[in-house]
Amino acid sequence: MSNEGDAGTPITIGRNELNLWADIYCEARVSRITSVPFATFIEAPYRYLEEAGQGTALECLEHGHQPLMPAQVHAKQRIEEAWGKTAPQRNHLALVFSKKD
Repeated sequence: MSNEGDAGTPITIGRNELNLWADIYCEARVSRITSVPFATFIEAPYRYLEEAGQGTALECLEHGHQPLMPAQVHAKQRIEEAWGKTAPQRNHLALVFSKKD
């Protein structure tokens, strides 16, 4: 697959890597959390995982766990927002992953 990069330079991605990112996109439920289609996601997958609240998805999958479900992402974001208001200097709360059934 070939695409245009930010500077207008072509980006080529192999079928195996494309399939890997497609699996990650689906497992992290990016399309259910955001309105980012896969064609956009593949241009900057790490950025879109972070924006979807799934920054830990790769680590989760590597360790045999499922990434957070959409409801868990929203709860995590609410907790982090509330935590930030009450303790802005303490940024050590991180909900990393859910158990895989």
